[in-house]
Amino acid sequence: MANRSWIGGLGAAFVVVLGSTPLPAQESSAQPTLAEVIVTAQKREQSLQDVPISVAVMGEEQLAELGIRTLRDFAGNVPNLYVNNFNGRADIVRLFIRGIGQNDVSITQDPSVALYVDGIYVGTSAGAAFESPDIERIEVLRGPQGTLYGRNATGGAVNIVSQKPSVGHFDGRLELTGGNFGYQRASGVLNMPLGAQAALRIAVLHATRDGWIENTGLGKDFGGQNRNAVRAALRWQPRERFVADYAFDLSKFRDTPPLSIAASGPGSGVYPLGAPFNQPGLGMVIPAVSVTYANNPPLGGRPESVRAMRTVEASDTRVEGHALTLEWKLTDTLTLRSLTGYRDVHADQLADYHPNALASIVLATFPAMIPIAPAGVPNSAITQSEQVIDFRTFSQELQALGETGFAGGSTLAYVGGLYYYSDSAALHEVYGNVLGPRDPNNYTTIDDESYAAFADLTWTPTALGKRLHLTVGGRYSEDRRKAFRVQENSFSFAAVGGFTAANCVRFASNFAALGIPCVPNGAIVGSNFRRNFSNSSVSGTIAFDLTPDINVYAKYVTGYKSGGTSQRSANPVKFGEGFQPEEVVSYELGLKSSFLARRLTLNAAIFQMKIDDYQASLQSGFSTGDRDFYSISGSKIKGLEAELAAAITSELRLRANAGLLDTTFGESFHDVLLDTGQIKRQFFVEPFSYAPRESFTLGLDYQRSLASDWTLGGFVNYAYQSEMHSSSNVNDDRILGARGLLDAGVSLARDLGSGNLTLRLWGRNLADKEYDLGDTGSFSFAGAAETVEYGDPRTFGLTIDYRF
Repeated sequence: MANRSWIGGLGAAFVVVLGSTPLPAQESSAQPTLAEVIVTAQKREQSLQDVPISVAVMGEEQLAELGIRTLRDFAGNVPNLYVNNFNGRADIVRLFIRGIGQNDVSITQDPSVALYVDGIYVGTSAGAAFESPDIERIEVLRGPQGTLYGRNATGGAVNIVSQKPSVGHFDGRLELTGGNFGYQRASGVLNMPLGAQAALRIAVLHATRDGWIENTGLGKDFGGQNRNAVRAALRWQPRERFVADYAFDLSKFRDTPPLSIAASGPGSGVYPLGAPFNQPGLGMVIPAVSVTYANNPPLGGRPESVRAMRTVEASDTRVEGHALTLEWKLTDTLTLRSLTGYRDVHADQLADYHPNALASIVLATFPAMIPIAPAGVPNSAITQSEQVIDFRTFSQELQALGETGFAGGSTLAYVGGLYYYSDSAALHEVYGNVLGPRDPNNYTTIDDESYAAFADLTWTPTALGKRLHLTVGGRYSEDRRKAFRVQENSFSFAAVGGFTAANCVRFASNFAALGIPCVPNGAIVGSNFRRNFSNSSVSGTIAFDLTPDINVYAKYVTGYKSGGTSQRSANPVKFGEGFQPEEVVSYELGLKSSFLARRLTLNAAIFQMKIDDYQASLQSGFSTGDRDFYSISGSKIKGLEAELAAAITSELRLRANAGLLDTTFGESFHDVLLDTGQIKRQFFVEPFSYAPRESFTLGLDYQRSLASDWTLGGFVNYAYQSEMHSSSNVNDDRILGARGLLDAGVSLARDLGSGNLTLRLWGRNLADKEYDLGDTGSFSFAGAAETVEYGDPRTFGLTIDYRF
């Protein structure tokens, strides 16, 4: 009832504004043209058409039009970019660009796509689902960015750029939205001058949505939202050539987890977990799991409701950020810049991968698989966990950028600097049921530092009419990494300090199989990881202006992702060894062009990449959550990206973007050291995961003046991604089906003299397409042939946007 009242009130406001003025049509005589797009992809402001990088940019208006509030909302809207969450976690976002990403999220392994907020590196996928209330634009840099963005940008980089305070101007914005599933969102922005030299900009946000999959069992519905955010930015400009910007942001969100459910499988069954052994008094038995699934949906069917067997609770995540940017323009050709950042993430994450299932450990006869004796606590989860993560980062970057002229007219543009980054984190599993009760002594800590020096130089000689641009770049990085892990749920880890009384109870079947007694005289002892890595990344670009509006370029660039270890390791030896850095070499040919007096732009890039020591996550312990990283060399990725924009008329704009990928995993199998000391061969599929072969977006934007103070607008957007694999591992892999999502909206804006009022009626996934965001076979041992997470159904609503 509250939801109907909210939408009804917005609808009434829409009718009042529509009815207050007649709407005679007027023809516009404006010359159709495309606005210039400014980006900071190379650390300085440049036109998108001058940057020899494959960049996708969305500004404030397009973000609002497409309803992109968080990184997860980007899903499908940028070709060769794939975005999803991680295994039932509401506050984790995984980014994949050109097939390169972080499939297994771990505090001890860095992301493959670098995420920046106002020039500050974020450093972790935990808490990356935050919603910012005041974004100016988002830039997606596709391909390795090793020289200017450093480590962990092997796939590319995403820059979130916030609005800056404006000195001397008082303005603001109020936005109210209501939609189905009880969606309510309110945000406000206020820019206030503080004298003649300073300004303060404050933005606030509150958003809630009911869960869109009903839980008829215990706890909350699945997919609910409860988000609050505030951002305060202060600008001080005591003189024309110096400006200081400080920003504080705080986000709190308590989203309920998305539904992760066995999409097919029997109602119940008993499944083997290990090798048979002789149990005195019972004979030959085998450890097994007895599983019962409640109301499983059919394969490919998105359920409207599910009965959870355990309480579904919201995650509790808090993200706090501080950023200080000092910029001093020493001369007309030299600028010094300092960027200091601090971020603090606290995430209490709840996940249940099969909330509709009950499981218990049993001993079964072999091979009949008839349960004959309990061996654990009944009615536990197959995989349920609550993890608490505290992640803190500090970074300091010093930049010098400018341009120098030489006799004869040649120029040298440059960006150079020094960089320092550190992070510390702790992850503790409060509880977790992986086929039985978990020992609470399961936690990991990290303490990392990184140093770098970089330079990027562009030489434009007078020869050939200053149409040739030669760029070379380099970056030297050193990473010092430390980690510590306690894992008393692993037989091998428990053995490090000798077995405790709790260990003897937990591993009773292991000792029975070995035929030896367990002596409970040990202590809890962890394993340490400590390694240093270094890397030199280089880049070279040859760009040539065929005409003032057409530029072609050829680029060679390398990228580097730091080595580390695994927070999921079940083997103390492998944890101490860790894994090697990941390195990428990329070759790219590109085109940046505009035609017909900027009525049409066409940008394209074709590329080929080779990846050595790709960090593959492989199961190395008793459960699917026990994993280590192994290096895979010889992987190859090739493809293309193309973006076309056209001003068809002064009122109608066309957007068409496309991406193609052809990926080949470097090895067909790899031998893995298990926590039992055995070697197990694991096999791979050929393509990379989350790398759709084809993807494209097609959109039309319409805007027309009606009366002198009225504007009618609208848009339609179709985003398509072909089918893709969910994992490189044969046992885990499942196919995510192709999907095409249709969004549309209509808007009406009126100039009120004192401000501008806009009403937007919008709809997402209008065809109510059923599609999977994730799919895994990791739990097939327990009868779950597929474990699926579904994308959002059709959503719609009305937004009132007032700017003054």
